[in-house]
Amino acid sequence: MSIKMLNRRVYTLTLLTAAVSLGLSGCSDNDSFSSNIDDNTYAADIQRTEFGIPHITAKDYKGLGYGVGYAFAEDNICSLARELVVASGESMLYLGTEGNMASDVFYTWYNSPARRAEFLAAQDPEVIDAVTGYAAGYSRYLRDKGVAKIDPACANAKWVREITIDDLLIVYGKANLRGGLSNFVGPIVAAAPPAANGVMGSSRMRSVEASDPVVDSAPAFDMSTINAMDGGSNAYAFGSEVTGTSSGVMYGNPHEPWEGVQRFYEFHLTLPGELDVMGAAQQGQPFINIGFNKDVAWSHTVSTAKRFTLYQLNLVNGDPMKYNYKNSAGVFEQRDIESVPITIKLPNDQTLVRPIYLSQYGPMLAVDKVSGALPAWGTYNLAFTIRDAASENPRALNQWRSMNKATSVEDLVDRMQDIVGLGFVNTIATDRYGKALYADISTVPHVTKQKLEACSAGLVLGGLIAADLPALNGSTADCEWGSDADSPQAGIFGRTNLPFLIRNDYVANSNDSYWLSNPTQPLTDFSPLLRRRLLPFLGPNPVDGVPLLMRSRMGLTQIADRLSNKDNLGGNTFNLENMQEVVYGNRSYVAKLVLDDVLADCKNKPMMPISTGGTVDATTACTVLSNWDRRNNLDSQGAHVFREFWSNVDFTETTDDAFSVKFNVNDPVNTPSGLIINESTRTALGDSIKFFQDKNIALDASLSDLQYVIDAGKSSEKISMHGGLGREGVFNVAQSQSRKIFRDSVETITTVNADGTYGPIINGPTYMQTVTFDDKGPVVEALLAYSQSADKTRPYHRDQTRRYSAKEWIRLPFSAGEISKQAVGNKIQLRE
Repeated sequence: MSIKMLNRRVYTLTLLTAAVSLGLSGCSDNDSFSSNIDDNTYAADIQRTEFGIPHITAKDYKGLGYGVGYAFAEDNICSLARELVVASGESMLYLGTEGNMASDVFYTWYNSPARRAEFLAAQDPEVIDAVTGYAAGYSRYLRDKGVAKIDPACANAKWVREITIDDLLIVYGKANLRGGLSNFVGPIVAAAPPAANGVMGSSRMRSVEASDPVVDSAPAFDMSTINAMDGGSNAYAFGSEVTGTSSGVMYGNPHEPWEGVQRFYEFHLTLPGELDVMGAAQQGQPFINIGFNKDVAWSHTVSTAKRFTLYQLNLVNGDPMKYNYKNSAGVFEQRDIESVPITIKLPNDQTLVRPIYLSQYGPMLAVDKVSGALPAWGTYNLAFTIRDAASENPRALNQWRSMNKATSVEDLVDRMQDIVGLGFVNTIATDRYGKALYADISTVPHVTKQKLEACSAGLVLGGLIAADLPALNGSTADCEWGSDADSPQAGIFGRTNLPFLIRNDYVANSNDSYWLSNPTQPLTDFSPLLRRRLLPFLGPNPVDGVPLLMRSRMGLTQIADRLSNKDNLGGNTFNLENMQEVVYGNRSYVAKLVLDDVLADCKNKPMMPISTGGTVDATTACTVLSNWDRRNNLDSQGAHVFREFWSNVDFTETTDDAFSVKFNVNDPVNTPSGLIINESTRTALGDSIKFFQDKNIALDASLSDLQYVIDAGKSSEKISMHGGLGREGVFNVAQSQSRKIFRDSVETITTVNADGTYGPIINGPTYMQTVTFDDKGPVVEALLAYSQSADKTRPYHRDQTRRYSAKEWIRLPFSAGEISKQAVGNKIQLRE
C-alpha cells in the first residue's frame, strides 16, 4: 500500500517521478497513465484542479472506482457514512433523535441479503470492479486519515467505518426507490390486517392504532416527489439550426437537495483507450450521471412518469390474509399474504420486531395513511398492495457506464433503449454533430391506456386514479402488467413504447411530461403512466396535454425570446455566453402573467383585506411592485412581496382554475392567463404586505438582504442567493426549509422563515453545465452551486457557491494540457 505525491511545482523529484508527472500532464490527450504500475489490486492517479475537482486516471475500472471513492471521502465522508446507516436500517441504533423506526423497518426489509445478491448478479463485470474499487478507496481514505481526524461533523462517530461493495449495494437499492416505494414507507410499515376479533367490512377499521410509535415516526405521505413538483430541474439542448455552428449547445441544471444522498460530486474519469468522461454523480456512484465526453453532453430532469401501480385485492371472506385471484387460465385461486418479521436494532442492545406484509405484487399498504378517505385493510373486504418497477431494476449503474461512452445522441438513444436502466429521469443531450435529444427512456410499468381503464373500475380505484395514483384490480391476471418483446425487464415498456425526440433546432424540459419538449412537435399516444396527471388522458376523448408548470412556460418563453432577439442579447442563435445570460436571468413568468392585472386592481382599490380582519393600504407596495424588475436577482426590489402574494393565492399548477383565459392545447405556452381578481386574490396581496410590515422588512428590500446560504467554514457568513420558486415560474429555483403554518385555519406549507427571510437555501441548482464542442473537444463552463465539499474545514466548502452568487462560471479542464494549467496541489498516486 502506498501514496506517492507528485508535485508539479517542485523540481527535486527523482528522474522517474518527474518523468511520470510530465507523462501524465503533458500529453495532448488523456490516454496516458503512470508507467510504474505493477500488479497492485488498486491503482489510481488523482490530480485536483481549481475548485477541488479530481481527475482520476487508472489502468482498469477498479482503479477508477478507487480514485473516485478516495477523493469523495476526502470531501464528503460524513454524508455517505450517514446514508449507509439509513439505508441499512440502523438509524435508531446510531443517529439518536435523528433516527426513524419506520425507515429502519422498511430498509432492513428492502435491502435484504437476497435482494443485494440479485442486484450484484445483474451488474456488468466492469461495474462490479468500479464499485469494489470505490468502497476500497473510501476505506483507504478513512484508514489514512483516521476516524478522529476526518470531518468534525462525524469524527469519532461509531457509525463511520470502512465499507465493502455490499454496503454500497444498499445505497443503490435505496436510491432506486425515489419515484416509488420510498414515498410509501409510512403506509407500508403501517399496513396490518384487522385484529382477530375485528369485524371484516367495518368502515371504522384502521390498519393500526394511532399510538403506534413505529407508524407515528413515519413521514406523512406526500405526492410532491412522485409528481416531480418539489424543487425543479431544467435542461436545454440546441442543435445546429439555432447555434450557428455545426455543433450543439446544451445547458443542464438538476435542482436537488443540497445535502444527503442526492448530493452531486464533480470528477473526471480517464481509462486510456476505454473511457474519458467528466461531470458529476451522486454520492457512492463510480460513473458520471450527468456530464460530457469528447462527443456528447447530457443532463437529466426528473420525469413525470409513474414507477408503480397500486393493486386492490378482494379478500377471502373471513380471512384478511388471503385474497381471491383469477389466474391466466381463468381458474380462481386463493392466494396468501405473507408476513415477514423484520428485526431492527435499537440502542442498549435492544431490538424491535415488526412485520412487513407481502402479496404477489409487493408490500401491502395501509392506504388509509395515504388518505383518510381510503379504506383500511379489511374495510369492504378490500386490501391494497403496491408493485414498483424501479425496485425491480438493477441496471442503473450499467446504464450510466454505457452512457459515459456514447459517441452521438443517436448512439446515446441506442444505449438507453438497450438497457432501459434509468429509474426516474428524462435525458436531454446534444453532440458535436449538432443534434438535440429529449428522451424519457426509463422504467415505466407496462400499463396501457386500455388496461388502466379496464382495470380501475369502482369507487376506490377511480378515486385513486383521480388523485394521480395509478391503481388496478389485483384479483385477476388480466390486470397484471404487460410485456414488450424488446424490454430488458418483465413488466415494463420497451424501446418502442418510450418517447424520444431528436431535432436540429432544440428540445427542453423542466419536469413536465414528454409531451412538449418542442412546441412544434408535440409527442402523444404513449401510456398515461408517463404523465403527471392521469384522468385527463383516459376515456373516449383523452386530451393531448394539460397546463404546463410555470417554470416550463418560462423555459420555453426564454428560448422563443432568444431566437427572436426579444431578449435584446443580439442575434438570434444560442452560444455559451448568451445561453448563460438567459438561464441566469431569474425572470418570474408568473409576474409576466398576472402582475399587470394585480396592479390595475390595486390602483382602483388600494385598500386590501387581510385574513385576520381589517384592511391594509397597498399603495406603497403596489408602487414597489410596479418598479420591480420582475426578476429574482440579488438587486431585485420587491420580489419578496410578490412571492408571498403568489404563495397565498389559491392556485394549483397544471390546472387553470385561477385564470379567466382557460388552457388551450394549441397555445400551451401562453395559456392559461388572465388572473381572476377576487376577494381571495386581494386578501393574498394584503396578507403579503401585512406579513412584511409586521417583520419590519421594507417592501422595497433587495432580495440580497433576505435570501442566503450559510458558509459554515467562515464563521457562518451569509452568502446572498438569487433565484425563486418554481411555482413563481422562476427558472433557477432557490428554496429554503419548508414549514407548516395556518392560513384561514387551514394548514399549509411555506418556505419563508418566521422572521421574513429565505434561508438557508437547502434545495436548488446543483451541477450546472453549459457545453458545446470545437475541433479540440468539449468546451465546458460549469458550476456546482453548493461546492464540492460538505466539510466546512475543506477549502472547497463554499468556493463555487460564491461563484454562483456572483453569476460566474468555471471553465472545466478536460484535455491533459488544460488539466495541467489548472492543476492545484500534488498529484496523488494511490496504490494498494
